[in-house]
Amino acid sequence: MGKATTSIEIEASPEKVFDFVIGEKMNDLTKEFYECRWTSAGPVGVGSTAHYVGVHKHNKGEEWNAKATEFVKNKNLTMHLTGANKRSHDETLIYMFEPTVKGTRMTLTMEYKMPYSVLGKLIDGLLVKNWVEKENNKVMENLKKALES
Repeated sequence: MGKATTSIEIEASPEKVFDFVIGEKMNDLTKEFYECRWTSAGPVGVGSTAHYVGVHKHNKGEEWNAKATEFVKNKNLTMHLTGANKRSHDETLIYMFEPTVKGTRMTLTMEYKMPYSVLGKLIDGLLVKNWVEKENNKVMENLKKALES
């Protein structure tokens, strides 16, 4: 199992950050990596479903069906993504929102399946984890800019 964690402090309330992340505007920040849409009726909570489609050269053609498995409004959201085609692998996305003096510390952890082999661990350490962290950092920087401007 591979795992990548990124974190950022945003000068906005946990409520504002959380609402943005679960809203349609979040797609504007992730559009170079993936597209996502909620497939269940709102409001978002445990059991809500979504569909993700990869659009970046590293994940183009991958698709996932997602389900919210943990949800505490303004505090955390965990989504389990199940690969929807042969190119896709299962993932878990864990979003945490913690109040700070300046606003909110948002942490995103992505857990993803890798081959259980020495080669799989090597590929994760050299390529996959770095790419995932870079992607997540860019999305979080975009989120910070969107909420602080």
